[in-house]
Amino acid sequence: KQHRCIDAFSVWLMSSMKPSQAFSSSLMRRSSSLARSVSTLFLRSSSVLPRRSFSGSSDVKRKAVMVAATGQHHGKTTVTLGMVHKLLERGKKVSYQKPVGQQTVPVICQGKELQVDRDVDIFKHVWPQLVGSYSDASPVAFPPGFTRMVLDGKVQTRDLVQRCRESFARLVEASDYVVVEGTGHIGVGSIIDLNNAQVAAELQLDVVIVAPGGLGVSFDVLAANHALLKEHGVRLKGVVLNKVEEKKKEMIEHYYRKALQRIDVPLLGVIPSDADLPLLSMKSFTRLLNAQFLSCQDKELRFFRRTRLIVNPGDLPLQIPANSLFILHSSRADSLQALIHQHKIAREGEGKDLACGVIVFGPERVSDADIAGLEQEGIPMLYVSKKDFDGTGFTLLEKVMGHTHKHHKADIERIVRTCQHVGQHIDLDAIIA
Repeated sequence: KQHRCIDAFSVWLMSSMKPSQAFSSSLMRRSSSLARSVSTLFLRSSSVLPRRSFSGSSDVKRKAVMVAATGQHHGKTTVTLGMVHKLLERGKKVSYQKPVGQQTVPVICQGKELQVDRDVDIFKHVWPQLVGSYSDASPVAFPPGFTRMVLDGKVQTRDLVQRCRESFARLVEASDYVVVEGTGHIGVGSIIDLNNAQVAAELQLDVVIVAPGGLGVSFDVLAANHALLKEHGVRLKGVVLNKVEEKKKEMIEHYYRKALQRIDVPLLGVIPSDADLPLLSMKSFTRLLNAQFLSCQDKELRFFRRTRLIVNPGDLPLQIPANSLFILHSSRADSLQALIHQHKIAREGEGKDLACGVIVFGPERVSDADIAGLEQEGIPMLYVSKKDFDGTGFTLLEKVMGHTHKHHKADIERIVRTCQHVGQHIDLDAIIA
């Protein structure tokens, strides 16, 4: 059964609501435009929905699992990518769902614009063969101000839960396996009674938690997340450790496994750190800094192993290391020209592409001649205007260095590498058993 890319909930709402169930026009007039649009999607009758048992609920546990994490940036999406990749390699019909999304992007499907979670957009772009519609993959996506609307009673949590249930049921029916990704740590969403533990309980899912490599702190945070799962009657199926230092991998795996044995939870994967996977690309910086490309936008996925701030001409090394990102003020035309010159020498004399990049900030305009030189050498440059950033070069460097890599749907090469890396270090058979 194929699911069309339409907002099925909206269609159901319009067809099933009786006039007596609708809100009065006076109330709707008092609501904000955002409230009106979300109310159209989510509001139904006032009856409380009982928790529904899926037909063959034991089959649901064999056909689906939720991947959650102990915190943001711990590798939940990374592990989910690896799982989906391995399942598809086995010839399975796979569905992916992010029941509750916080960061939305617009997608066009059959001429209609939908707001879906950004991770759903990534998975659907990388694997168009995934079973299910966009609306079923992202049944609840939070627009700005959504939490306040729930607390004000303009949106009812029970209606969001029902939407998650119905979307999930369609995916389970149509596929061999459903990989459900949570949002942040287990407690995210508690303010509207829709945290990851509550969603897993409603969908009758076991949970695999991704935790950071380490021992004491990692396990302490895991224990707090596990407690919330137990409060809602959700089984912790296992743990995957991510970003484990290679030199400590054997030791951490040994002792983490011993610690988990005390709570009768298996260790399902130990993923070592890969130095290149978390590196930031030029594309990442465009969003972080609200920057614009002045040269070589076709190299937006280039990433860098080192970052250097150029304050004075002498700060530019005599031999530029490959894969370097340089940050400099727009008044430092001399340093920019020296960089172009050194890059040209390496390219013409040694046949090397240094694969560098530049971020320029400040009020001065970069000359057309310098932009042409960067284009000729294949060096991408971003410009951050004074209106978007009024700090010092050190502040900008700190912002760049403190940013965490997020997957981009266009960066197929790195996503494939991520899938292969994860696939080598997780026990998929145990996860889906």
